[in-house]
Amino acid sequence: MRPAPETTPEREWRVVLRARIQTTSCGGGDIRRLMSYVVVCASGSGVFRRLPAVVPTIARQAPSAQYDDRMSERRSNDALRRLLNEIGWSPYELARAVNRVVPPDRRVHAKTPFAWRDRGTVPRDPLPAVVAGILTEARGKVVTVDQLWPGRNHGTEVWLPSISGIAQAPWSPDETLTLLSECQIGPGSRTFFAVSGGELSTIANGWASASHSLAADRTRSTSAGGITHDLIAYLEQDLSQLRRLDDGHGGELVLRTVTHRLSLASDMLAESSYEAGIGRRLLSVVGQMAQLAGWLGFDLGRHGIAQRMYLLGLRAAAASGDRQLGALILSCIAFQQTWRNRPHDAVAIMSTVTRQLRGTATPRVRALIAMREARAFATAGMAREASAALDRAHDGVARGHHENDPAWTYWMDETVLTSEAGRCFLQLGDIRQAESKLANGLAQLGDETSRDRVLYGLSLALAHARAQGSQQDLELACYEANRVLPMLPIVGSVRCRNLIATIRTELRPHRKTASVRDLFASLEEPTNAFIC
Repeated sequence: MRPAPETTPEREWRVVLRARIQTTSCGGGDIRRLMSYVVVCASGSGVFRRLPAVVPTIARQAPSAQYDDRMSERRSNDALRRLLNEIGWSPYELARAVNRVVPPDRRVHAKTPFAWRDRGTVPRDPLPAVVAGILTEARGKVVTVDQLWPGRNHGTEVWLPSISGIAQAPWSPDETLTLLSECQIGPGSRTFFAVSGGELSTIANGWASASHSLAADRTRSTSAGGITHDLIAYLEQDLSQLRRLDDGHGGELVLRTVTHRLSLASDMLAESSYEAGIGRRLLSVVGQMAQLAGWLGFDLGRHGIAQRMYLLGLRAAAASGDRQLGALILSCIAFQQTWRNRPHDAVAIMSTVTRQLRGTATPRVRALIAMREARAFATAGMAREASAALDRAHDGVARGHHENDPAWTYWMDETVLTSEAGRCFLQLGDIRQAESKLANGLAQLGDETSRDRVLYGLSLALAHARAQGSQQDLELACYEANRVLPMLPIVGSVRCRNLIATIRTELRPHRKTASVRDLFASLEEPTNAFIC
């Protein structure tokens, strides 16, 4: 039976549909939405019944559309399937992770990753790089676009692993200055994803063997002028004030302020003239700024940019010859890995730091490093090693101040060590010790350290909630949580919010208890965090 001849309205809709598809680079899901659009528009035109046959024909004719005859021949993406299974994610979880990091106009439907996995469809740029970065963070090892979609890597410079350009770069002052020139956070800047495992250990070993600090004067023929000790003293004083702002609440605006100062200081290094000694001092300031930026990013849950800042700071510390600063930054990287539940990375990094710092650091610096080492051991479940590291930390603090203590050790005292010891015992499951240490530490914390009060207060609440049998005190757990909740709106810390989520999980079986019910009601209220 011969098909009915095409009417004039049908020809018009065919032209409209072809034009729309040819100007759209989209996948099967987008084509289906386009079909629906045309069906709705055509519903009053008298050609509705013929559209199911018309649309697939035109879609196949569209040269730029991804909906073509090869769609039926595509195989499932075994590499993506294997990686999702390895990290225990469903495609739904991948969609949520993508939508958390991309702008609203790049977000995907919850079911779109099913097409990536099961039918082998390729997402539009820059989503392949975004997916590779997200899986890199979740897996702890670098995942490339070529692994997921061979031949589809367009070399985006926007979504990159944190070690990009750093892992293979020589540990020379000139290379460090080049890397520092890209210290930017904000609109149009790159997005970095955190890595784990061997990549970080390799960088730690590279720092351990680096021996090239800035040795020669720098002369520039620009109008920027020369850098003086007075200018660097101003930068150091300014950095000290920024550290106090971080102590109070941290947050996005403080991070932006620090990275702005870091960018200016990096420009000074690149564009100004200075003696070698002044250059090394300025590099040390830059390294400290990068460390603070990394810490702020880490506290905000932005692990990729935090790790990037730490690694740039480590380069600056090496170029300045400041081994103690390099040790601090590596301990921050290890500390970040404990919060990311990668304790073996932390243990390996701290082992390198401890070997390199032996006999060359002040007692206070050694105490700080030992405290971070204890946290790494505790997260890995190594109770004996954690206890020994805490003993070394207490011994270092007991030795008091030293005239050569770096300015960044100001916060390392018995109060912080006691509180951190409580967190270690909480990780190890020693609830009685955790409750004792955290309570003692909280009693000594000053009012100006809002974030620490919230962090350790919630940790104490969690310890009470995790106690077993007659030792469990739900009333006290809720009381400790309620004490610090009013401070939460001024603390821009994702770590604190993650602790609240953990407390809720621990207390959910007891939600019919009056105190737990009241706490849950308080947590349900909007907090509108003031990120400053």
